[in-house]
Amino acid sequence: MRDGYHVVDLRARPPTKEILTYFTPDHLKFFGGHLGMKTIPPSYLNASVELFFQEADRAGVDRMLCVHRVVPAAGGSPRSDVSNDHIAEVVHAHPDRLSGVAGIDVGGDFGDPVEETRRAIDELGLRGIHIAPTRSALATHWDDRRLYPLYELCDDRKVPVVLMSGPFAGPQIEDTHPRYIQGVARDFPNLSIVAGHACWPFFAELLGVAYRHENVYVSADAYLFMPGGDLLVQAANGFLQDQMMYGSGYPVREIDACLDAYMQLPLSDTSFRKTLGENAVRVFGLPGPGQEGQDGRAGR
Repeated sequence: MRDGYHVVDLRARPPTKEILTYFTPDHLKFFGGHLGMKTIPPSYLNASVELFFQEADRAGVDRMLCVHRVVPAAGGSPRSDVSNDHIAEVVHAHPDRLSGVAGIDVGGDFGDPVEETRRAIDELGLRGIHIAPTRSALATHWDDRRLYPLYELCDDRKVPVVLMSGPFAGPQIEDTHPRYIQGVARDFPNLSIVAGHACWPFFAELLGVAYRHENVYVSADAYLFMPGGDLLVQAANGFLQDQMMYGSGYPVREIDACLDAYMQLPLSDTSFRKTLGENAVRVFGLPGPGQEGQDGRAGR
């Protein structure tokens, strides 16, 4: 708990040696430096999951989601091919603190995306999927109808789809524009769609899409503190309070420093309560405060 609020960090990957093959020192130096990191977390330097939890405890974070990414090397970012089995193993070893979201390569370089989605949800017990179609062999956007079988499956399973929507979502900055989300939100009104990195730098346009489609959720994580983030803060005190979720982006931002900065924002008590935990609990089906504390999908 932090100041009486149940806190879910929607984007915090444990620093296992496998996960750190993606978050290399050069990767961390570039993104951490641009996103406001002041000090490199000891947990990262020591590749220590134990220190990772200690840092979360000091910050007051109750649960963290490991939002996984499986993509070929593209757009200046390295290849990420850590298996979803590893993510499930780490999550299931710490079901009281972690939940997982599967990385799905929609281009098929790492296997059939529909079958891997089904396996990740039904067999591995992960809480949803994360996709980056413009960084796949398809080189396409989220509203490509070739992706609709994935959306239909997640809609049927009632799990969210998290979109890689940051400035490195594809070769061009245009690739992260929210216009490509709107068609999916319209065609799948019951599917929870989470815009990871919140389509920065197109915050205003994403707010327009989220305003029209209540199944679109905004997870800016460390990009909240980039130029334009004040728009999200204003919206979070109004219509976006049920559609915004907190995240740090660890390891490219410190778990504690990012939450410290978030707690300084001019948000209402209701907005803090919803954006820090309640919305993530609802959208991802997580255990909330006062519940058993275990990830209900663990071990399925």
